[in-house]
Amino acid sequence: MAQKIRNPLAQALGLVLQGMRDKMGGISSSEIASSLGLAASHYRMIEAGSAILQPSRAIKVVQTFDTIEFVPLCQVLVCIQILDSVRTSGTDMRVMADVLQEANPSIARVLGRFSNIWTIVDHASTAELSRQLAADEIDKELTEFLTTEPVTLSADQIGQFMSPTYQHPISGQLYSKIGDILQGVAPFYLDTVLQLIDNLRDITPRVTPHELARWEAAHKNRINYIVGIVRKPEIILDVEAFDYSFLWQENFHKMFIMHRDPPAAVRASVKEEIVSCLRQKYEAERVKYERILAVFDDTIGDKLTVRWGQDVQKEIDELLAHRDTEMNNLWFYFMASGYVVPFIDNASVDGKTGAIYGTSLDYDQTCSKLVRLREVCGDIGFAF
Repeated sequence: MAQKIRNPLAQALGLVLQGMRDKMGGISSSEIASSLGLAASHYRMIEAGSAILQPSRAIKVVQTFDTIEFVPLCQVLVCIQILDSVRTSGTDMRVMADVLQEANPSIARVLGRFSNIWTIVDHASTAELSRQLAADEIDKELTEFLTTEPVTLSADQIGQFMSPTYQHPISGQLYSKIGDILQGVAPFYLDTVLQLIDNLRDITPRVTPHELARWEAAHKNRINYIVGIVRKPEIILDVEAFDYSFLWQENFHKMFIMHRDPPAAVRASVKEEIVSCLRQKYEAERVKYERILAVFDDTIGDKLTVRWGQDVQKEIDELLAHRDTEMNNLWFYFMASGYVVPFIDNASVDGKTGAIYGTSLDYDQTCSKLVRLREVCGDIGFAF
């Protein structure tokens, strides 16, 4: 049986609690333990990072440490327990920390600082971990996270605040949402926000592939279909930035990719290459992708289609043109709410394009590309 290593997030929380106790006028750990309903020895272990503070104690913690907010504390305590379930290696904990950041982006600013910790946690002593936590200012970041009251929106506001559709103009919908959220706030601020939205209409968004990957990960439970038109098929074999995990979302139905050029080398089909790359990545990070691996083959077969557009190369060139510039990749995200989000960029596998440029198309460009897309792709398994 593998020996368990220390939980660095639990140790960071212990440092934070110890620091807060020191600022409370020299109150002893025994007094804090009594307030929390814990044995003094157990609480000292919590401050040392050797024991886990259970979520059931959250109410007593915020009552005892009056600067700690309830919601972020609960998030941290749950993250500690989840990390504790993979406390066999630094690699597994790092992968799980990535999953936690994806599931709860608000805690990313804390867990994102642990990159150095994961490289030493397998062999570091308690003192060495404490020094690294302090050197990376993780305790300070965690303190700020725990003492900052989160902004709360209703489920309806979260789902619809930035959800324009072609049936409902973005300006009217956003004005309505902002008006609801800022109700009771001084009109000066509301007018400032509305003016910002008007100004943004004249600004073309710039989106890099990595920014698109982050957007995709944040919205994958709201994407139903993806259609991609790419110049070189090798570009879609990069499974580090884009892990294709949306394929295993229940709400996701189909991904269709058409490449203009043939593969640069003689090999298996492009789809088989994607499958091989994905399987290798998922196996290497099994902790993160274990659920996906259980149904890997069936899902890939049902939801992913790759086609070579050798008969429509001229039409693909027209699709990949953007304001007289030849681009290399065009992606359409068909969202559950019914609207379409397009992205186009000049990223390439050989890096010969120089500075990478990408953007999201405006309404008129999107409509024009969609019409052309239907003509080029033909029957792709779903209507749009």
